[in-house]
Amino acid sequence: MTQQIQAAMDSEIRNLDWMGPQTKAKALEKLHGIVNKIGYPDKWRDYSGLEIRRDDLLGNVQRGDAFEQRRQLAKIGKPVDRSEWITTPQTVNAFYDPQMNDINFPAGVLQPPLFDGRLDDAPNYGNTGGTIGHELTHGFDDDGRQFDARGNLKDWWTKKDAAEFEKRTTCLTDQYGKYIVVDDVHINSRLTLGEDLADFGGLVLAIVAWKAEAAAHPAPQFIDGLAPDQRFFVGMAQWACSNERPENLRVNASIDPHSPNKYRVNGLVANFKEFEQAFACKPGQPMAPVKRCHVW
Repeated sequence: MTQQIQAAMDSEIRNLDWMGPQTKAKALEKLHGIVNKIGYPDKWRDYSGLEIRRDDLLGNVQRGDAFEQRRQLAKIGKPVDRSEWITTPQTVNAFYDPQMNDINFPAGVLQPPLFDGRLDDAPNYGNTGGTIGHELTHGFDDDGRQFDARGNLKDWWTKKDAAEFEKRTTCLTDQYGKYIVVDDVHINSRLTLGEDLADFGGLVLAIVAWKAEAAAHPAPQFIDGLAPDQRFFVGMAQWACSNERPENLRVNASIDPHSPNKYRVNGLVANFKEFEQAFACKPGQPMAPVKRCHVW
């Protein structure tokens, strides 16, 4: 699935009508330089020098800290190990590292109800496909776009293309800034822009990749009463099932770079004609607004 999503991004970059050839060339160089870290490391870390005792919790913590400090200090003067994992395979998360230009998908995040091999492609592309696209897009969001293919802090955008990018992202900040988190607190859409951009780009790529997959391998028309395009969006929303206290929502509105889960789904899909068509929304309804944002 990762290859299909990356191929979709290659196609999307090449066909962008607002990005010039010079910036496109650098963007494609960066895209094809991204390293995929999927599941678990190719090379396991050697812990043979770490002593663990069943009856010595404090000592284990102290020896573990000392072991890790020695491991980090041993890196001094050596080339960067780009194959190193900074997370465990059991971690239920995924992320993009701009300085390494890699996407990281531990085995823990590739399990039901997120990715489920027993399901058809539609919900899996909606969920995991969207997450893969999300992390890829982080390489080109308001922060990630400042790093080049080798992870160096470098401006590779022409002034014209950078200005066009900023213009298009303003649509998202305006949209999300109108949403109320709790009481009178609105989303700080400048803070959440990077994640909102990644959500947007991820869904674009997931749709493109899934449509290509569905054309090559048609799925059953209805499963549990839902058509394939409906199952795609249900799968996309599945990860965001949550229930938060108002106090937590208020705190996160100030410090969390992610929009509340409600708007990471509803705010996102409102920008997509495909959602309107899948669920027969009428133009002008809240989930089918007249004005839609378009970046990637």
